Amino acid sequence: MVNPLGAVVVFDGEVPRTFTAKAKTAISGGQLVVSSGAANAVGSGASSYVVGDIEVDIVADSDHCNGIALNNAASGALVTVATRGAFLVRSAGIISGGQLVIPVSGTTAGVAAFAQVGSPNYALTGTPIGRNLIPTASGTALYTLVSLNV
Repeated sequence: MVNPLGAVVVFDGEVPRTFTAKAKTAISGGQLVVSSGAANAVGSGASSYVVGDIEVDIVADSDHCNGIALNNAASGALVTVATRGAFLVRSAGIISGGQLVIPVSGTTAGVAAFAQVGSPNYALTGTPIGRNLIPTASGTALYTLVSLNV
């Protein structure tokens, strides 16, 4: 769980960027999600697309992310996913203000700095999903404000 209180949006620039998808597994609001499912679900025309064509799952063992779930959804139910906005999420590492962040799964799921300069033993590579707005340390009860931009 990235935030036990669910998706906590602080601001979204008054232009929320969301899409609706089908939950591949049970998803709680506030969890980072990634698209997953069958390939080639759509054709060349917009009429070939239906909401269920996009399936999302919780980010696990991956450094890819398509957004943050805004609501709880059972497996097979619809979930709204935000791709932009500033959200309170768990810090999975020391992050300076302004640093790019990537999703991290595991015991302390959340976000971590895209690259930790000067520490060859801690160099994360992944898909940057936004920028950190508040410097933070790491821990299960330590949070930061991330400007999500996926």
